[in-house]
Amino acid sequence: MEFTVDRELIERQLEDRDYHVLKESLQGHPAEIAELITLLSPEHRPIIFRLLGKDNAVEVFEHLESTTQSEILSGFQDARIIGIVDAMSPDDRARLIDELPAVVVKTLRQRMTPQEWHATSVLLGYQENTAGRIMTPEFVDLQDHMTVEESLKRIKRIGKDRETIYYLYVIDETRHLLGVVSLRKIVLSETDVMVRDIMDTVAVKVSTDDDQEAVAKIIQDYDFLAVPVVDKEDRLVGIVTVDDIIDIIEEEATEDILKGSGVAAAEKSYFESSLLNNFRRRIGWMVLLLMLNTLTGSIILGHKKLIEGIVVLSAFIPILIGSGGNAGAQSSTLVIRGLAVGDIDVKNAFRILLREFMLGISIGLLLGIVATLWAYWLQNDWTISFVVGMSFLFVITVATTIGTFLPFVVKIIGFDPALIATPLITTTIDVTALLIYFMIAGKLLGFNL
Repeated sequence: MEFTVDRELIERQLEDRDYHVLKESLQGHPAEIAELITLLSPEHRPIIFRLLGKDNAVEVFEHLESTTQSEILSGFQDARIIGIVDAMSPDDRARLIDELPAVVVKTLRQRMTPQEWHATSVLLGYQENTAGRIMTPEFVDLQDHMTVEESLKRIKRIGKDRETIYYLYVIDETRHLLGVVSLRKIVLSETDVMVRDIMDTVAVKVSTDDDQEAVAKIIQDYDFLAVPVVDKEDRLVGIVTVDDIIDIIEEEATEDILKGSGVAAAEKSYFESSLLNNFRRRIGWMVLLLMLNTLTGSIILGHKKLIEGIVVLSAFIPILIGSGGNAGAQSSTLVIRGLAVGDIDVKNAFRILLREFMLGISIGLLLGIVATLWAYWLQNDWTISFVVGMSFLFVITVATTIGTFLPFVVKIIGFDPALIATPLITTTIDVTALLIYFMIAGKLLGFNL
């Protein structure tokens, strides 16, 4: 991030303890100041935070990572810090409290206002990763019998403390959602027009139990700034805003990337996780891959006579299994990502499998021709060159098919396709490639396998 504040200047003023001048230097967007705080040493972070004005401190605090928030709160629990937490939006506060140590949560609960603690505890009552957990109850509601003039007065009266005022939600006396009206329509309509005459009665909504990824997709598909959340009785209880969805998309993308590399997602950042925790996240996959790779060694040992008879065959093993693994990883990555974002559906599995199969033949044929010529150039034997070329054709075709097929199988079973990590697919294809290679070599070179 390119700062409008001078980080080096801030660090010098901290070292010189020139706090009066330092306070004047802390001018910039809250996101920039939050990023600056994370880059400073732990002992300097509380000092910077104390120098911020209250309103600015609330915004900066909401932009900080939960681990940094916890660190600041654990360092000091004076009335000012409690006030900042009290002023946070309920969804951000719930996310913070969910990450804090129990002793700090106990202190906060004792010092927060009953109203704010109630709003937070309601959100914490919902399951993790659901719309109920990430929603905020801070929205502007209207009655359908209100006029535009009455609506504007209500917006001015309560809008300052709400998460957003660009969408206004129309409810009845029992809080059932009747429709949605935009602020634009309210502002541009005549003052005596009734809300019921300008609202959209077909309102896209989600349930408190809906998965957060499904909510993110709705906001993405409809280009919403916010989406209403209703409970089991279809009563409006909150909204999910686009800024929360952006954070969720980033978290889910990070989790999928880690899964695709065979690494379990961590609750803390890399440097904040212990060595033991990082070890546990990786060792499971590594043991599994080690066991699968023993099959590779077994296959090579099982064809010891073939390799001893024609040693040059061993020279092509690394490039053959490497190319097969790359082809399979490409196909699996495309399918896994397509399933994640909704571009690909299980009902189209056969069609996609056929396309990848044909693509595998095309790529394999081209690479096979190149490999044949390359092998002949190395050892001037057309028979062995043909073995290498045919192996490339079959290995690439099979690799793309396996890379396409496995994610669909996992999805149909009901698991996350990202669990079929790239290393697992690559290792599976390595074993398959060796079997194909030695089978073709044995048949064409006359070895009895």
